[in-house]
Amino acid sequence: MSIEEFKEFVRKYPRLKNEVREGKRTWQSIYEEWVLLGDDGSWDAYKEETPSNNTSSEGQEFIRSALNYVKKINPDDITKTIGTIQKVLGLVQSFSGNRTPQRYPYPPRRRIDPLFRRFDDYDD
Repeated sequence: MSIEEFKEFVRKYPRLKNEVREGKRTWQSIYEEWVLLGDDGSWDAYKEETPSNNTSSEGQEFIRSALNYVKKINPDDITKTIGTIQKVLGLVQSFSGNRTPQRYPYPPRRRIDPLFRRFDDYDD
């Protein structure tokens, strides 16, 4: 009995993957049982009648749970969290000495087309 034959066996009985994912069984125990019993064992419980419907329902369940999670998110909490993170980063920068000096203590002059400038808009 080869590994390729075992993989083909697992493809026939897709619920075995769920058993392993849920921690109910291990691949080693399934392999050993398959070597002893072969394909004629009591594997019908692990066969799915409509694998395409199951895949679709798993996808729908994932989308449903993701939407429920998004519904629980409060935008105010996100804003508060971002504000807190900014404050923490400011503190860390002040302690580390990585202060970036302000280049413009006042807002820079707006750029005006030379044709429409007034006399006092020219730089000294």
